[in-house]
Parts: sequence; C-alpha cells; structure tokens
Amino acid sequence: MKKLITVIAVIVLLFNGCDSNKEKTLFDSANAKAKAKNYSEAMKDYQKIIDEYSSSDDAAESYFAIAAMYHMYQIPNISKEESLKKAVQYYEKLYEQFPDNEKSPKALFMSAYLMGNELNQLDGARKSYQTFLNKFPGNELAPQAKIELENLGKTPEEILQSRTAKK
Repeated sequence: MKKLITVIAVIVLLFNGCDSNKEKTLFDSANAKAKAKNYSEAMKDYQKIIDEYSSSDDAAESYFAIAAMYHMYQIPNISKEESLKKAVQYYEKLYEQFPDNEKSPKALFMSAYLMGNELNQLDGARKSYQTFLNKFPGNELAPQAKIELENLGKTPEEILQSRTAKK
C-alpha cells in the first residue's frame, strides 16, 4: 500500500512538472509572438494561459499583456473605442484576480485613466481612482491618481485655469 501511494505521488509530481513546463513554453511563445508583432497569435497564447493556468503568475502577466495590446490598438479589426474597453476589462480582471500581484496597482490605475481620459466613463474612473488610493496610498502613481481625480471631467482649459488661480 505504501508503494502504491508513493507511485501515485510520483505520477502526480511528474504531471504537474510537465504542466508547468507546458505553461512556461506557452508563455515564452506568447512573448516571442508579441515581440515579433504577431499580436493576434500572441493574444491567443496569453488567453490560453489565462484559461488553463488561471491562478499562475503567468496568468497575471498574460492579463497585463493582453490589456496592453488592446490599449496600444495592436489587435486588428476592432474599433479604437472597443479596443480601449477591452483594455479596461483586462486591467480590471488582473486587479480582481491578482490583487497582490506587483502589476495590480498599475492595472487599476490604467483602467481608471482610460475610463476617465479616453472613454468618458467618469463614474467608473472616479471609483477606480478611489479604490487605487485606498489600496495603494504609497504607490508611485498615487500622486498622479490624486491629480487625475481632482481634474476628472475638466477640460484642459479648466485645468489650466484652476492651476493659474492657485498660484
């Protein structure tokens, strides 16, 4: 009986080891495709990592990579607005799924920034900036988040006027 348990444990370890190698290979492939500007294929690999290895560090990195590709309009046959909406979704998913990941603060900030400055979703932006400031008050982006929050919905002229009035 003891041998059977040992054999089962070894088999489980081997399968897990093979699985992590497959994940690493897939992640490396996605990165290589992105570097070669084959964004559609890279996105497929990143999405596969998210689907098959949903709790791994590579899944967090994949969320960020996909969000960045949408943010930079690198996915063909999609409107600018739809691309930005997708970027926000992936940035938010990263933050929700991996709140302690090192990229979570930036992902939360970027989702707020895109909502406020590109998509005119002021309520969503306000909520995300507040969440950012509550969760990451010491983050390097916190001063910028405060400025963005103060100026949310203002035109450049209004921002300039309020800054001139403060001096």
